[in-house]
Amino acid sequence: MRLAVLAAGLGSRLREESGGRPKQLLRVGGRTLLDRTVELARCLGAEPLIVTGPEVAEAFRGVEVMVEEAPSGILGTLYHAREHLREDFCWMAGDMLFTDPVPLKEMVELHLEQGSSHSFFYCRTSRFKLKVRLGLPLEVVLTREPGYSLSVPNFHVCSPRIFPYMAPDPHGNYLQRMIEAGEPVLCREYAAPVFEIDTPEDLAEARRFYGG
Repeated sequence: MRLAVLAAGLGSRLREESGGRPKQLLRVGGRTLLDRTVELARCLGAEPLIVTGPEVAEAFRGVEVMVEEAPSGILGTLYHAREHLREDFCWMAGDMLFTDPVPLKEMVELHLEQGSSHSFFYCRTSRFKLKVRLGLPLEVVLTREPGYSLSVPNFHVCSPRIFPYMAPDPHGNYLQRMIEAGEPVLCREYAAPVFEIDTPEDLAEARRFYGG
């Protein structure tokens, strides 16, 4: 299994902190975001694959890198990486910090056990909203009602079966198409703190949590 880490963004809002280097090399609690992501991959029993643009690819040393010549957004980038993702895989944004790997590992195990096509975590933050109906604790009920739209969540475990649903429009709502087709989809709420490092304020908040 692989953990695809989508890291094509330059992090322009963090340029003063990063000195123009990829924001995944910023330090939180004495370690880079990339180091923490690699550690997460190991906890999941996965090999990290960094998907990034050519202008920053050389910065990611010691990790397998796929270069996307023309980054095309989160879903487009994932679709372009499909030849590297022939078996069930995980994927996440490169600027995310999950503070507890155990729920993610449990999700991977459940995904494989149930043969789901797509499993993901809903992270309840002030900026993130998912248009689904909460069911039992740690679960979300996905409906197939007409016009129902889903936002992109933060951590996914997927079968390669997702790619035919992305093919008509890699930038569109492939997850909705999968649900409407009856594909088995699992969603859980990630209750531990999670940080998305987009701004200096995000970085400061994460550093306070990790103690530096």
